[in-house]
Amino acid sequence: MRNPLRLKSFRPPAWLDSLTHNRGADDALYIEKQKLFILLRLAAAAGIMALVPVYLLVYGLPTGQHLALFFLALTPLVSIVVLQRTGDLPLAQNVSICGWSTLAIGVGLSGQGFEPVAAMLLTVALIEAALTLETIVVGAVACAGFVLVAIYAGLPLFGGESPFALRGDVALAGGPLLCYAALLASGAILVEQSRAHADRRNARDLRLLTAALGDIVAHFDRSGATSSIVGDTHRAYGLETRDLLGRGLFQRVHVADRPAFLKLLADAALSNLTAQATLRLQVGGQPNANGFVEPVFRFFEARSCPIDAALRDRGDASGPVVCILRDVTEAHRAREEIAIARRESELALAAKTRFLANVSHELRTPLNAIIGFSEMLANPDLEPADPVKRREYAQIVAESGQHLHEVVNTILDISKIESGAMQILPEPFALPTLIDQCFDMVKMKAEAGGVKISKEYPARIDELRADKRACKQIVLNLLSNAVKFTPAGGSVYVRVAVEGNFVALSIKDTGIGISASDLAKLGDPFFQASASESRTHEGTGLGLSVVRGLVGLHGGRIAIESAPKFGTTVTVRLPQDGRPRETASHPVKIDTIARHVAADHSKGAQRETVKKIA
Repeated sequence: MRNPLRLKSFRPPAWLDSLTHNRGADDALYIEKQKLFILLRLAAAAGIMALVPVYLLVYGLPTGQHLALFFLALTPLVSIVVLQRTGDLPLAQNVSICGWSTLAIGVGLSGQGFEPVAAMLLTVALIEAALTLETIVVGAVACAGFVLVAIYAGLPLFGGESPFALRGDVALAGGPLLCYAALLASGAILVEQSRAHADRRNARDLRLLTAALGDIVAHFDRSGATSSIVGDTHRAYGLETRDLLGRGLFQRVHVADRPAFLKLLADAALSNLTAQATLRLQVGGQPNANGFVEPVFRFFEARSCPIDAALRDRGDASGPVVCILRDVTEAHRAREEIAIARRESELALAAKTRFLANVSHELRTPLNAIIGFSEMLANPDLEPADPVKRREYAQIVAESGQHLHEVVNTILDISKIESGAMQILPEPFALPTLIDQCFDMVKMKAEAGGVKISKEYPARIDELRADKRACKQIVLNLLSNAVKFTPAGGSVYVRVAVEGNFVALSIKDTGIGISASDLAKLGDPFFQASASESRTHEGTGLGLSVVRGLVGLHGGRIAIESAPKFGTTVTVRLPQDGRPRETASHPVKIDTIARHVAADHSKGAQRETVKKIA
């Protein structure tokens, strides 16, 4: 026996959409019933119109009575008009039934020889009455049938003498048969009404349950097509039922999640276990800055199982599947936030460990020198007799104390920047003059290391409005780093340029450079690019972190371009009009650029390519 679930659903022609009423547009079944009703009545009217030439050929011109019966036979068209105007399908059905019943009586009165036609018309009316699932309509058609039986029995119901001979056998045979047909139709209606009532009660309970749980309940076939939606939970997401039926819901599933969705349905149809998956479902759109509407997705936990277990046990995977979709977007976001917080906690713990290690190193070194040489100078047995040596030891103590003071001040500056306590006081000043002062401070160290330093300024440059002390600290830190990491014979070049409302300060050196893997970590407190290999250069690793915070406080930007053995270029852009940021809880991002250098052996030259990596 063929499985009824394998039968294709009724697919009416598309042109019927223009003939249906928009009442109950959200109820797909009601719309399909309208289309089927209209299609069958149009077919009946077409059949009646096709009989007109046959009638004219056989009987000639119609009489007035036959002409009235012809117009009465077109009642199906009237019922279509009623449905189009009101959208009330039961009313249109009653109009059609009334037309068939009246036509049966009219044909019965037209004379002998049309008894079979009248009986068939009455049968049609009785079948339509049974399809309305209303016993009162069946009773009305049965009454019309009793009138027809009485007419054929020869009873004078309408006054005067009946055109039919008095026949008791018609009444004895037709009456009971008509009663049996009416009772049979009424019994079927009562059974169907009981089933429909139970279905409505179950559907109501399911709607209440889904509304209470906030889940979307849908019925699918294995191909992913939605056959029905239970409840109105989907309306909370701005979705209409018609948007989800058919392939609508499947098309709203994220493209990357569609294979998992189809597998979910297949697994549920073939196994005894409930299948589960997490899907992203599009629930709307949101305009972006460019005016385009970007889809908005929410995470749903999907659980599915087959409706008919008997079909599954027979290995039939084509049966429908019920799927419950639960919104887990907030839970998913909470898990992501927890994971991010855990990573940040781990990074903070690592930073704390690194901070303690570096602080202990940077503080212990000068403290050891201070304590050691102070004890030597304070102990007569250890004090050198040579005054030059004593002054040298005292100078070492002073320099160590100064270094210790700088480390502590730098740590305090970073603490103020990260906590938002650092305040800047913008004032107009000449940037070239400030750079000259910084040059004088590092010039001796550069000459001692064999490093050539040079600078280039525009012929005319407006005053910069910013915190002078902070800008001096920025320039001095960058210059000191460039000189420190440039070997003997190298050079450091400082350039100032005006770029719109920004002043760009570039410090380029030909030093050891920075690898691509270390560029992303620049600006982290106590990080030095060479620390991963060997600590060949002294320093706290705090200078660039302070620069990063101070540039961020000014609303500026910072970029670093570098490659190992090919030097580093640091560019700081500060607004000329002094636009400080309100808070510095999130330091400015450093745009890092790695130079990729490839040797051209055929020409004996080298080519440099630049790629932005962060």
